[in-house]
Amino acid sequence: MSADTWSAEFESKGSVVFPPRRGRLTIRLIGFGLLMVMSAWTNLDHLRNDDVSGTLGVLRLTALAAFVYGTGLTVWQLVTNRPAVRVDAEGISRGRSLRWSGIGSIEDPVGLPGVRTVQIRPADRRTRPIRIPQDNVEDLDALTPWLRSLHNQHRA
Repeated sequence: MSADTWSAEFESKGSVVFPPRRGRLTIRLIGFGLLMVMSAWTNLDHLRNDDVSGTLGVLRLTALAAFVYGTGLTVWQLVTNRPAVRVDAEGISRGRSLRWSGIGSIEDPVGLPGVRTVQIRPADRRTRPIRIPQDNVEDLDALTPWLRSLHNQHRA
């Protein structure tokens, strides 16, 4: 989608919703699933050989727990289709919301290719920023100026 498409949807529906990109989540699920299975396999192999003690054993179990968490989180995102980013007349939300008047700045996209995010910084420094990842919007370089123009419109 492009900024023109987002603007047209915003004008007609009053909001634009960016659900998680299912193809991206499916690829992540396959990756985490393979890592989880391989980690479980090596943990069972070391358990059979009675070689589960020490730092390496703890690291293997920690890695398995992280892969189980990543797999579970990705399955939850695929099933519930959350967290979605919503941009409407009130502001921007992704689990929690920031009103347009409460937004201090909209940062440029940062991060490694494929895992970049746009950070919406609140005016109140005690409030946590909202991060919009490429999990929801593929073209963050087009999203940033679009959000800034909406922010300027709603501040005026």
